[in-house]
Amino acid sequence: MKITKVQIYDVIPVNRSKGWPAKQNPVIIRVVTDEGIYGAGEISLTYGSAAKAAVGILRDYASEYLIGADPARIEFMWEGLYRRTFWGQGGGPVIYGGISAIDEALWDIKGKMLGVPVYELMGGKMRDRIHLYANGWYIDRTLIQPEEYAEAALRVIADGYDALKFDPLMVTPEGEWQWVRRTIDSPKRFRLAVERVRAVREAVGPDVDILIEMHGNLGVTDAIRLGKEFEAFKPLFYEEPVDPMNVECMKKVSENVNIPIASGERLYTRYGFREFIEKQALNILQPDIGLTGGLTEVKKIASYAETYNLHVQPHNCGGPVSAAVGLQFDACTPNFIIQEWFPYWADDRYEIVTEAPDLQAQGSYSEIPAKPGLGIELNDDYLRRHTCIEIP
Repeated sequence: MKITKVQIYDVIPVNRSKGWPAKQNPVIIRVVTDEGIYGAGEISLTYGSAAKAAVGILRDYASEYLIGADPARIEFMWEGLYRRTFWGQGGGPVIYGGISAIDEALWDIKGKMLGVPVYELMGGKMRDRIHLYANGWYIDRTLIQPEEYAEAALRVIADGYDALKFDPLMVTPEGEWQWVRRTIDSPKRFRLAVERVRAVREAVGPDVDILIEMHGNLGVTDAIRLGKEFEAFKPLFYEEPVDPMNVECMKKVSENVNIPIASGERLYTRYGFREFIEKQALNILQPDIGLTGGLTEVKKIASYAETYNLHVQPHNCGGPVSAAVGLQFDACTPNFIIQEWFPYWADDRYEIVTEAPDLQAQGSYSEIPAKPGLGIELNDDYLRRHTCIEIP
């Protein structure tokens, strides 16, 4: 079997809500073989400012390394993309995102070729269903007051979820989307963040997990001050309280705040995670499979974390291909704890595939997929509306 064609889709979803802060841009790859089997992958640069670079790196990798290659030699391909490309050794999210999407597509092909889900090729099922937490329910400028967060959280619980995540600092007291830049700019904003978390906890009760996200925006002082306030609400974890690249800062927060610390969506490959694992700076690792090196690499990261009794929670803020990839990893990973889930996207990205796993969950749980490969099929009717680069 050989790779004969690669298609790269630059997807611009239609945003149906004015409350969402920005347009997003999933980038999808389809790797086609001479036997008619194809594999799908996704670079997790859906938001921020790197989607066009994602398209470019996939184009370069496809033309130089994929056409004519054997898709079953997954480790061989990974090693080649890491070492033969020069920038792979020390590369960032664009480089590793390209490797990740290709790796996902190759696992999809191999599973389809052998007629089994990918998790069967990576050790088999560790569990019968996958625990999810809901994200995206709060990203709306119309939510300002604590009681409004509480009401929105109750709607998530009514949908069957028993775990939910939010950033209580994301929207200012004036209703503007504004990142904090290391220092919380006023006591009012500090107190409002605390009261939003308090209101959500009081609304959902003690039997629902709440997870608090900071997006790496705080300095150490405010991260500790705010974290100590959050301790009373017993969050499952406190995510990216400080710069996610600085292991010493993260460790200082973890030593001074009595909440499990989670991070990892902006760390890449086993080499980026090594120091955070060895220094015990994190309790829960959050590699993004579509950025950190794909399924091949994230299994190695999880295995190393397991030697330190650390949990893994895959980051997922992309489209339905990323969601499908996460489920395959979750099914076969011993130290998996919970999966990030986005059932509330305000755009039409779910149409990238014919049946989006994001919409198939039963409340806070997903069944283990049974279809071969990643268990999804790309929706050509939707994708043909978007720009496609085809190689050769």
